[in-house]
Amino acid sequence: MTASSGIQSVNWHLTSACNYSCRFCFVQNLKECPVGFDNGLKLIQTLADAGMDKINFAGGEPLLHPRLLDYCRAAKDLGLTVSITTNGYLLNETNIDEMNGVVDWIGLSVDSVSDDVEEMLCRGFGDHVTHARWAAALIHDAGISLKVNTTVTRLTYQEDMRSLIEHLNPKRWKVFQMLHIKGENDEAAADLAVTDEQFDLFVARHRAFRLKNGSGPVFERCDDMESSYFMVTPAGNVKIDTGRVVTKFPLGEVLERGIGAYVDEGKYRGRGGVYAWRR
Repeated sequence: MTASSGIQSVNWHLTSACNYSCRFCFVQNLKECPVGFDNGLKLIQTLADAGMDKINFAGGEPLLHPRLLDYCRAAKDLGLTVSITTNGYLLNETNIDEMNGVVDWIGLSVDSVSDDVEEMLCRGFGDHVTHARWAAALIHDAGISLKVNTTVTRLTYQEDMRSLIEHLNPKRWKVFQMLHIKGENDEAAADLAVTDEQFDLFVARHRAFRLKNGSGPVFERCDDMESSYFMVTPAGNVKIDTGRVVTKFPLGEVLERGIGAYVDEGKYRGRGGVYAWRR
């Protein structure tokens, strides 16, 4: 088995199930059942053996997976940095307390300063931003590093998010141009996709903004994202989005040939794929 030394992190889309129905989501139609728990543990071991230093559990909504925290503990025991990307709605005092010492990073998805706009995007039920503020405070209290993920759409590219991000106080803020993946979010692309020029307006408004740790936003255009992520599907395949269409490959095949044959290492590093994620 071989692996690319340049790719050090992996996103495992643990489940396709989600409690939200975000219109712009580009993992809506993976049509896979999650692997069984024992095979999931073997998958994490395989990824660690392949040289991964960080694993991010995503979805769907990963908090809907009944063995999420068990997977997090297994990854932590293998020495991996453990991250979860969540819409945050299912976070509460109990499960955040259980994550303390097990989960290093929680990524909250927040795309607007407005609860109403988030509801128009089908992210939540009219209280998404309000809940994110509450969840961020709990994450900080638990000593878990917070990241905020923002997808810029036609409804939000004119917004100023600086005040909200300052309040949420993340250690990392990633800002994505809405990515259209064929067969996943086709309907949303017609009225939510933003042009490069529209995304540039959002970037210009926030480029000089600094988080309390001194870092600035990380902006990712569609071209930056395409082919630059190492992604594993619920069933344990590797998902590649070259050509902005989903293609799946067996994990063993990818590791045998080398991850760099499937994921563009230059783009991976160029978009900030490696950063100081160790706590």
